[in-house]
Amino acid sequence: MNRSFLSRLGKIFVQSAPVGIIAVLEMSAFFIGAGFFDKTADTAGVYYITVGVVMIIVVLAAMIGFSVCRLIPGPKSDFVSDYDRQVIGNAFSAGSKRARFFTAFELFRNDETDDALDIFRELSSKELSQREKGVLAFYTAICYNRLGYSTNAAHQAVTAADCDVQTPESLLMAARSFNLSASYSSAAEIYERLLPIAEERGIFPFLYNEMGRMYISANDPESSRKAFNKAVEFGLDPVTAQGGLALADLLEGKTEEACERYRLALIARINDTEGYKSYCADICTANGYAPDFFETSLKKRFCRNDRA
Repeated sequence: MNRSFLSRLGKIFVQSAPVGIIAVLEMSAFFIGAGFFDKTADTAGVYYITVGVVMIIVVLAAMIGFSVCRLIPGPKSDFVSDYDRQVIGNAFSAGSKRARFFTAFELFRNDETDDALDIFRELSSKELSQREKGVLAFYTAICYNRLGYSTNAAHQAVTAADCDVQTPESLLMAARSFNLSASYSSAAEIYERLLPIAEERGIFPFLYNEMGRMYISANDPESSRKAFNKAVEFGLDPVTAQGGLALADLLEGKTEEACERYRLALIARINDTEGYKSYCADICTANGYAPDFFETSLKKRFCRNDRA
């Protein structure tokens, strides 16, 4: 029989069992009471009492079945992807915590983020295993990111990493969230913690360039240069790194070198050329240069003008 059908059937039973049990108990009490007070026939009272006792036995069996359905994990619902199964693992595998978590998780998957977050936060006050704390923090961090609460997201992601839940992804989420909230020193600490993991596993080849851009935002051209140079050294998108080094040069006042790196990055067709130009314009503006500083400087350098 289809596992999904069995899962839905079990869910219906768990939800409806308490109401059914109460109704049957009331009926059994009625029959037993009728058996004691019925005087119409010698066997009538015994009949009523027997029916009442049988109904109590049925109730006990239903209660046992209800408890078993609550405790046995069973297959998770269809809204849980293979990746999420890997993240969740054996956390929230039984009991009321499981029911609450997967209620929240279904809301989370349906983009009902506020409602999901409310239940995740409620669960955080319960007694949880280390794994459950990490899983809860991981999804809570994603909820906070969706809602734009970058600092909250960062702290939750660090908790997930500390609990060994998707450590690389959690650290990357924490670093990016700290960066978004302009907590650059905290972001730098997390990036440094992530680097050896990324290098050992051969993941996140964009990491050095991402760190370089973070240091540009922090107005730390020296650290930015180190990160971009590492990307060049290891051949990890060196064109993007050279484009970043143009901005490091600019922050250090090396305008000629900055313009040359900028020009070479464009010639090499840096990824998302228009996005790169826009980013450079923002950095120029933030540091007292005209937004079109690079284009204007290159036109002067090559004696170009806008005339045909």
